Amino acid sequence: MRIKFLASFYSFFLFALFGCDDQSMAMQDSPQLNSNASNLPSDLKVNTPPAAQTNEPALVVGMLATHCKSNEAAYINAKMHKVVRNPDESTAYKLEPTDKVLSICVAKDDSSLSYRFGRVNDIGLEKEATPDAPFGSYYRQVGRIGESILFFSNGEYHYYIINSGGMGSGVTVNVYKNDTLITELFSGNDPYDDFVIATDLNFPKKLVIEKQPFNKQMQ
Repeated sequence: MRIKFLASFYSFFLFALFGCDDQSMAMQDSPQLNSNASNLPSDLKVNTPPAAQTNEPALVVGMLATHCKSNEAAYINAKMHKVVRNPDESTAYKLEPTDKVLSICVAKDDSSLSYRFGRVNDIGLEKEATPDAPFGSYYRQVGRIGESILFFSNGEYHYYIINSGGMGSGVTVNVYKNDTLITELFSGNDPYDDFVIATDLNFPKKLVIEKQPFNKQMQ
């Protein structure tokens, strides 16, 4: 109570002296999407901010949307962009913004693990791991980039959610139809602005098993 009183007194003092306090001014600055897709160093540990207490999709610290519910913890929340390869002769790829959000949600009692993708309040695809059909987990090193891959199948379609670390930064979703890559999505490079990953979250052992991906390109 004493700390709250001192903080309130300090804020009142700044308001009286300058007409506003520095924390209020900082909250008015909205995050800007970084469309530079080059891999940047990312050794910063990122923890999952608490979601709003609601069973509907809500904002996470006012920056990133989530499909996770109040009884779930978010492993990943990410704004996804479509990757367009070789749009012209001088460009290797470009990112096209979408209104889609990716969330990987784990029940706080470890009873469920869900992949959800789509617009806020309009989930286009939801897939839940089960003990009989657990998600796969795989780690690989690509140069100086470490990739933690979570994956599952939905009929003839294979979904790979890739969390890049080391000299890489960002979340990628690759979708294969049998052996053909048909969709490639990327979050962008900036933690909190483009994506949030809970690095201290453990998956339920009955819902995730370590194994090789279905597609050789992902091994």
